[in-house]
Amino acid sequence: MLLQLAAFGFVLAAVAGLGRLPALPPGLLPFPSLSGNERAVLALTVLPHAALALLLLAAIRLRPGKPLGFTRPALPRRAAWLLLAWPPLQVAWTAGLLLLSGQMPVRAWRLSPFLSGEVFLAWTLWLVVLAPLAEEMLFRGDLFGRLARHLAPAATVAVATAVFVLCHAERGLLQPVSVLPLGVALGLMRLWTGSLWPCIALHAASNGAVVLARVWSTG
Repeated sequence: MLLQLAAFGFVLAAVAGLGRLPALPPGLLPFPSLSGNERAVLALTVLPHAALALLLLAAIRLRPGKPLGFTRPALPRRAAWLLLAWPPLQVAWTAGLLLLSGQMPVRAWRLSPFLSGEVFLAWTLWLVVLAPLAEEMLFRGDLFGRLARHLAPAATVAVATAVFVLCHAERGLLQPVSVLPLGVALGLMRLWTGSLWPCIALHAASNGAVVLARVWSTG
């Protein structure tokens, strides 16, 4: 959690610093269709995960001998089935939570007009590639490895899942509850395969299914 705060603080300071510099010509700015505030919001959404991944890699370099789990995975049949079955289960779980909260999934999932063109591409790459990579390095990599040295496997999965859920609680109760089963599935995947790669793939597939559901809902 401290690394996440440090990553966000680093990006926030960078965005604030850039805001004090002389304005660049419009042709040199990324996402020219966005205003300055919208560009800052996009940066504060996407870039903290990149900073988090870099901080984790730097931390590992400073304490060698404690890898994050980027090893060749074993892939038992149950792990393969979990990888295939989880994305639709995640969409169904999230839709059920929305219905229980009195919201229609088709309406709740509609994409903002802000998410169009190259902004939609950046958002999708963040959600499907960058966020799974950075979060798995933190939760099923560094944290999982530390916990496994002191706890039983079931307790390791439970604690790593609890921290993962708490770190998704910045927008109310619905989001952490929606990622709770995913946290358990990712912990089991790490336990069954002994590697971070299947966890990243499962996380990416789960987020990708949500993106597809939101695109379908938007029409």
